[in-house]
Amino acid sequence: MASELVYLLEVNAGLVLFYVFYRLFCVSDTFFVWKRFVLLSFVAASFLLPLADVEWPAPGIVSSPVADYMSAFVLPEAVAEASAPSDSAPFPPVVSALVLLYVAGLCLLALRMIVRLGSVCRLLRLSSPGSLHGVNVRFLSEPSGPFSFFGWIFVCRRDVEASDEEEVLAHERAHVRQWHSLDVLLMEAVTAVCWWNPFAWLLRREVCENLEYLADRSVLESGFPVRKYQYHLVELASRPSGTGITNHFNLSYLKKRIIMMNKKKTSRAGYFKYALLAFPAFALLMLGNMSCTSEKKQADEGVTEQTAPVSEPVQAPADTPAPAETEEEVYTVVEQMPEFPGGVQKLLDFISQNIQYPQTAMKQNVQGRAIVQFVIEKDGSLSNFNVLRSVHPDLDAEAVRVVKSMPKWKPGMQKGEPVRCKYTLPVMFKLQ
Repeated sequence: MASELVYLLEVNAGLVLFYVFYRLFCVSDTFFVWKRFVLLSFVAASFLLPLADVEWPAPGIVSSPVADYMSAFVLPEAVAEASAPSDSAPFPPVVSALVLLYVAGLCLLALRMIVRLGSVCRLLRLSSPGSLHGVNVRFLSEPSGPFSFFGWIFVCRRDVEASDEEEVLAHERAHVRQWHSLDVLLMEAVTAVCWWNPFAWLLRREVCENLEYLADRSVLESGFPVRKYQYHLVELASRPSGTGITNHFNLSYLKKRIIMMNKKKTSRAGYFKYALLAFPAFALLMLGNMSCTSEKKQADEGVTEQTAPVSEPVQAPADTPAPAETEEEVYTVVEQMPEFPGGVQKLLDFISQNIQYPQTAMKQNVQGRAIVQFVIEKDGSLSNFNVLRSVHPDLDAEAVRVVKSMPKWKPGMQKGEPVRCKYTLPVMFKLQ
């Protein structure tokens, strides 16, 4: 549950960052199509970037992109699995109450969304199909301003003047043709999930406003007089509208819409400022990385202060004789690579049978991939153990311990002669 709460906080932080960026740099642009894409990208990035597992290299820790690639695609990976402890500490009463409040709000807004969808279905059932200026519409019997939902256009014939019908249809057809109802449904879902965040509602408003700008532009590009269309908007402003989940002809952003219609188009040079989007995206990635780093730091605090720092290579125990150092070349790739006795499968079996998940790491719910590199000497013995990727001091030490306990390997061969060769082995610690 704690990880879900952290993820939810990161999502809402992303919505705040992207909304602030939009208001500072994009809100006055006339790139309506591009702004629609950007706004939807903001929402997607807020939910997806916190899921990205980005590890930033810390000072003093050895990081090897080649080792990462080899561990993921080439080298065999040993997996150590254990059951996570069930005696986790309960949430404080205040946190539990806030979680219940959040779930209650989520359920209420989800129910509201369902009711609104039901009201659209009800209008479909009560309205009568017809045609207006060659466009298929649904005629309403009750007074209502024109609105659309996906492929349906709803019109109350007696509430629309005959001279204005073509403008209304041009506006609603733009909503239908450009699938604006998808954006509205998406933002309804986002505000339901993030209902306590005012910036989620503000971002929803920006999305709906931009959809109206797009529809207004379609009307004006169809050749209708600007002034006449604006007067028509003012006239329809007082009419009742459809359900909250539909595209209304008369949203409450009338003044802004009229300003946008009269505004000069933004220069194409304005597109360059959208490159600044990298900054809030990077900030969100850093925020997620900080939360992961905080969790690792808390986990490390549970280990005794005598634990060796992860940035240092894990040394052999005092009672283990160190191999004699030599100045001979150490190969990375040779004609015949070193081999564990019995092959790769025997290597994986050996590790899975001998590795033990440290209790401290299990209690702290720590898991991940530790990458150990070592040298296979000419006689098959192992030396020079290093941790290329660290997960947790206890997990690193256990991975090194198991590697040190392995029997002699079949050494690597170069030009028919045994040579010293490096070998990188990933060990995955996973809690079930």
